[in-house]
Amino acid sequence: MKKFLAVIIGLIGLLNNLLAQNITGQIVDGENTPIAGATCLLLNLPDSAQVAGTTTNVNGVFDIKASKGKEYILQISFLGFETYTSNIALNESIDMGQITLSEKANTLDDVVITAQMVDRFSDRKEYKLTNADKEQYSSALSALEFLPKIQVMDQSVSSVDGKSVKILINGVPSTATDLSIISPSNIAKIDYYTQPPVQYSNMGLGAVINVVTKTNENGGIVGLNTQNAVTTGFGNNTVNFKYNFGNSQIGVTYNINYRNYDKRILDESLRYFIDDEEYRKEKAGKESPYAYEEQMAEINFNNAKQDNYVFSTKLSFKSLNRRRSSVQDIMMYSAEGTTQLIGESSDKDKYIRPVLDMYFSKSFNKKHEITLNAVGTYYNSDYKYNYRELLGNVSDFETATDITTDKYSFIGDAMYSLNLKSSQLFVGTRYMYNNNHQKNISEPNRIETNEVYSYVGATGMLGQNVNYNVSVGVNHNVFATLDNERYSFTYFRPQLNVGYFFDESSDIMLNYEVNTQTPSISNLTYNPYYKDPHYVYVGNPDLKPGNIHNVTLSYYKGFKKFVINPEIGYSYAKDAIAPVFIRPDEDITETFGNIDYVQNMTASLFLQWYPFDNNLLRLRLFSEVYHQINKYGEAKWEHTGFTIVPSIMMSYKKWGLQLYYQTKKETLSGQTLKISPSMAYAEVSYRPLKNMTVTAGIRYPFYDAWKLTTETHGTDLISRVETERIINNANMVYLNFVYNFSFGKNKPNVKLKMSNEDNDTGILGR
Repeated sequence: MKKFLAVIIGLIGLLNNLLAQNITGQIVDGENTPIAGATCLLLNLPDSAQVAGTTTNVNGVFDIKASKGKEYILQISFLGFETYTSNIALNESIDMGQITLSEKANTLDDVVITAQMVDRFSDRKEYKLTNADKEQYSSALSALEFLPKIQVMDQSVSSVDGKSVKILINGVPSTATDLSIISPSNIAKIDYYTQPPVQYSNMGLGAVINVVTKTNENGGIVGLNTQNAVTTGFGNNTVNFKYNFGNSQIGVTYNINYRNYDKRILDESLRYFIDDEEYRKEKAGKESPYAYEEQMAEINFNNAKQDNYVFSTKLSFKSLNRRRSSVQDIMMYSAEGTTQLIGESSDKDKYIRPVLDMYFSKSFNKKHEITLNAVGTYYNSDYKYNYRELLGNVSDFETATDITTDKYSFIGDAMYSLNLKSSQLFVGTRYMYNNNHQKNISEPNRIETNEVYSYVGATGMLGQNVNYNVSVGVNHNVFATLDNERYSFTYFRPQLNVGYFFDESSDIMLNYEVNTQTPSISNLTYNPYYKDPHYVYVGNPDLKPGNIHNVTLSYYKGFKKFVINPEIGYSYAKDAIAPVFIRPDEDITETFGNIDYVQNMTASLFLQWYPFDNNLLRLRLFSEVYHQINKYGEAKWEHTGFTIVPSIMMSYKKWGLQLYYQTKKETLSGQTLKISPSMAYAEVSYRPLKNMTVTAGIRYPFYDAWKLTTETHGTDLISRVETERIINNANMVYLNFVYNFSFGKNKPNVKLKMSNEDNDTGILGR
């Protein structure tokens, strides 16, 4: 009987397939550009009940299967466009050809970030920009500011709380520089991971962003993005060329960032005790030069086939040459009296860094996916520092350091994922190896570190309202120091992310994860040099990794004109690596130590508001308050700080205006308090051509200087306050020119079947 039923069911399924027919077509806009992510529904006649549905792929192609011999309504919709409908009598498979959607008038509903323009998946949100949105931005890089809590500055991307952001283009590891020369009109969609997947949990990331571009051209693309000051030596410049042929693309990029200032001032106040006698210096800096040139040349090759595989290889060469010096008038106070000195310092550092990055991803039957990423890096670096204090023409104190290193590293990622109907299972491992050879000292002169992180996990949906991302991992560290001491540490690292969707426009997310803080090569390298006759700075070869526990609770609500996103967080770091001051002998030593614990409590609020019934004005506000507690031995110290970041963006036809301000931010790291300067700028942009934008801006208006202060905190051994000021940055006027153009012809759009499954693995490269 069971065999008989199985045969009957099989025959029914076969008959259904024989009777089913396909409805295919391609969705384009008024400029004949394919629309990716358009919703295609097949409704029954006459009751309009949904029969089938899908979304268009990156080429704008859709494919729907339905029963033969019936009448249907084909309904196609996409944000910012009029809904298309057509009655269909399905007697045989139908190719609808090209269907052109008409763009709506620019109403507020079409441009604000609400649920209508956001698709939510178990691990990310997917944003689509209307043509009106894209016209507000000069490049795909600047268009990332469309996302909540993301800010763009100087060809770099960060979250509003200062954390770094991982960039991908079509799932391939990329940089902000790559995005800076892509036209925003070429964006198909943006995948936004506000909680980075477990593979990135040890990188201190605030988000992961994958920009999916349109691939409808068989020809070349040239991009130029230049930003240069007219009042001082400041510039960020990128030029890029890409050529597409078949399923392949080859690209060449050159980038140079430079600074050339002549008004850098370094002030310092220093106070400590030697044999119960106070020793104090007040150093008043004079205007001195500061300059650097950072260059990067890159060639890359990509080959990809939709829903099949992606291969990318990238060879880049980067160099840095930085010089700075300072002159100071010094008043020294000691038991012997007051002495006037002249302080002179200079430091130079330079490096060359070639990198080979290879990425491969392969899908099997749309359910199985394997992703591999291998990155090899070589550093040849040189650092020289000299400092002396002169009493008249005689040297009263002098110190110098010279460090030359060869360092090479390898990072390998491998991940397998299984895509099920409502979930995804994955297993992966990451291996990191560093070998550092210090040339300026005799044997032993090598530091070697090994780290292996292996994990398993699952992500998906429970019903219609609950999403989850859960994983467990093991982190194993082995490293050898200059003293030939070997250390081995193993840590258990779980991660749990759970979200609940209240409705289409609101959700709440809870995230808990454990990360490992691993000592860097510079932390482990001893390399002593004296900052003062009784004050020495050294690395610590006895450091060990520490664990960081992070918990965040975030709520998101989108209205027609308004977005609100409050968040609270707590972190606890055991054996945290941080700057500390100790006194092993007569001298005071500044080094890195494993302090007992660090606690950090935060509360933040992000608001975004479109006050008018169009996209003329966008108002943003991010505010955060935080409280930090540190404990090291018998000492315990605390710090409370806050930051506020308001911004305004206006656009009218071809004109744009952006105003930005950020209050100063105080960050406690061990026994050092860093006070980052406030920031302000105003920019006016004009778009004379479709893919050309010219911007004029002023940075730090009404400031007397850019100012960064570092001071000791939580120690009685020493009091030190250092303030660096760069007058050249104040009231700096600059111009930004962005131009992207393409040549060649459109290639035929391949008609591919589109699956509505969420098959993004989350392994986004390195």
